[in-house]
Amino acid sequence: MKVNRRVNQSRLPQGKKPFLQLLAALVVLTFSTVAYITVFSSREASSGKDPSITISTPPSSEASVRTEAGPEENLPAVNLDVSEVTVKGNDTFYSIMASFHVPAKEILSMARTADEFYDLRRLNKGDTLKVVTRDGVVQGAEYRYGEVEGIRLRRSEGGFTASAFEVPHHTAQTFAYGTIETSLFDAGVRAGADPGVILSLSDIFAWDVDFATDIRKGDDFGLLYETLYVEEAPVRSGRMLGAELVNAGKKFTAVYFKDEKGRGGYYDLKGKSLERTLLKSPLRYRRISSHFSKGRYHPILKKYRPHHGVDYAAPTGTPIESSGDGKVLFAGWKKGYGKYIVIRHNATYTTAYGHLSRIKKGIRKGKRVRQGQVIGNVGSTGLSTGPHLHYEVKVRGKQVNPLKVKTSARRSLTKKEMDSFAALRDEVVEKLSRKEAVLASVASPKTPLN
Repeated sequence: MKVNRRVNQSRLPQGKKPFLQLLAALVVLTFSTVAYITVFSSREASSGKDPSITISTPPSSEASVRTEAGPEENLPAVNLDVSEVTVKGNDTFYSIMASFHVPAKEILSMARTADEFYDLRRLNKGDTLKVVTRDGVVQGAEYRYGEVEGIRLRRSEGGFTASAFEVPHHTAQTFAYGTIETSLFDAGVRAGADPGVILSLSDIFAWDVDFATDIRKGDDFGLLYETLYVEEAPVRSGRMLGAELVNAGKKFTAVYFKDEKGRGGYYDLKGKSLERTLLKSPLRYRRISSHFSKGRYHPILKKYRPHHGVDYAAPTGTPIESSGDGKVLFAGWKKGYGKYIVIRHNATYTTAYGHLSRIKKGIRKGKRVRQGQVIGNVGSTGLSTGPHLHYEVKVRGKQVNPLKVKTSARRSLTKKEMDSFAALRDEVVEKLSRKEAVLASVASPKTPLN
């Protein structure tokens, strides 16, 4: 039997028509809402993703990407973009945010909020500022101002909130060894050591070995130093923990140790500081052009005369450091020496520095200086054929060969400190000894490089 579903509205009571129409509309609306919620929920369940965002770890380095991440940001993953802006020379936080059409009042509010953790007026050229937007409106920003530290801003009901974050990182020990063929620097690079680590090796042993004249082919070395890893990638070499150098058959060992007062320094195996009263050289980068002699031919005066110092050839402007703590006896012009400085360090030692291009402001007679303090710059004033530093050392008023001066250690560890040092020393020496097995079969003549 065919059922007629059409309702003859003319037969219904007049008052019932509006009621049934309203009831039908509610049924349709309810069904539509339930269907929409069911579909939306099933999509969320199937994706397994929380509809929120984090701006700290975008999956791409492209300028604008869409990403999803942790719930802490409380930003729904709808029309959300992360733009990575590389800071250029003239860029400021204000100018970058203004390019995203952020009102001036909001930019200032963001900067003030961030002040608790970092001054966003100090953006570094080459760094990346990440800006999060939704439908063209800025929702947050992230700036990594250090190797592992950063600041994150996010929009909230009352404006913006700020929080600090750290990138996953750890420090590990790195060991490198090598044999010198042409130079210490080349050997260090071949060994995979960071250039800064190689240079620190020359500083650590500079009291015992002159790296401009004493390094020989066949000398070998071992280095134990810290390496910083950020997100499992090595980014920077840190402190040298221990080092060993064999120069002309003589072994030198250095161990980093902090004394009872927390002062860190390098010590030999007997617990004596490698730092001495005088630096071996007043230049950080050194190349000796002429050596101490009693009969050096002077290129300008055209005659032989005593040369009681060492000349360090270096570019004009190279900083010159005081070889030790002391008091300035003279600072000014002195005939053939040109611009000249004399420093008395104690009752035993006096040093002098000649041919300077300039004497650093504040360096004058009676001024006290510290070891390693910059006192002037390399030049060619006075009787000089080219830029270099003329360096002299006097011991109790008598001029001596600066290259042969070996002053006493600045300090030795106490008996109590030695107990702690001994355990650390043995550990470092054991690690450094690994190079012996590798280099045992290497036999090359110990001949000077120059």
